[in-house]
Amino acid sequence: MQPLELNDPAAFGREFLRQTQLQGFGSLTKRDLELLMFVLLERDGAIDRAASNHAAAAQLRVTPARLKALRRDGYARWRQLAEEAPADALPRILTTVLSAENLRAGARHVSERARRDGFLAVRVEHPDDLARFEQAILDVGALPVYERNREVVAVRFDTLLRLAEQHGHLQPDPQAVARELQKLAPAADEVADLLRKDIDKLRWDDVRNALNALGARAVAGTLEGGVHRLLALAFPFLGR
Repeated sequence: MQPLELNDPAAFGREFLRQTQLQGFGSLTKRDLELLMFVLLERDGAIDRAASNHAAAAQLRVTPARLKALRRDGYARWRQLAEEAPADALPRILTTVLSAENLRAGARHVSERARRDGFLAVRVEHPDDLARFEQAILDVGALPVYERNREVVAVRFDTLLRLAEQHGHLQPDPQAVARELQKLAPAADEVADLLRKDIDKLRWDDVRNALNALGARAVAGTLEGGVHRLLALAFPFLGR
């Protein structure tokens, strides 16, 4: 078992003491204190927020179900200690949930029919990150879909592309995206159609349509190159 080690013990201790004083010494319940310590452990990085519930549970010697409850209730009670702007939260969440490894794991929990319909299985174990991801989907006019597991969200590729657009992550130069698509899938009909147009006059609508079509094919498994490389065009931070 890997022992817990604080990255900044002084900051952890100061914040813990500050909160117990603000609330009144002795007024916090055992559960309040437990949740406070947990949120501070994740804020410090002693427990990696991107770690699976199973891995984080092993660090604390509790069950994954209890660890999930700590994550859910901890941020509901002490969110102000780990406040994060949406512009910072979404890239952090997507870097974890859209990793190639995580996409492969999520694919086991979505039906073949859903894949054919362009739905990508995205596994989000951290309850607070899942709530943020669900809200981001709702904010672009789509709905999160669940099939076999409440930690796995089925989301269409074009919904992810709308997320990238809304939050300003897309490459601003459509010509540059067209050139990357040519490298990624040179034999694809969608890329050939795109490149038949005057590349100097390409608009984002042209590139978006090609990306969405290629994304749907990649999700269904009919495009070589995989989903992750296409997603990295929409979310450049995934390729870092």
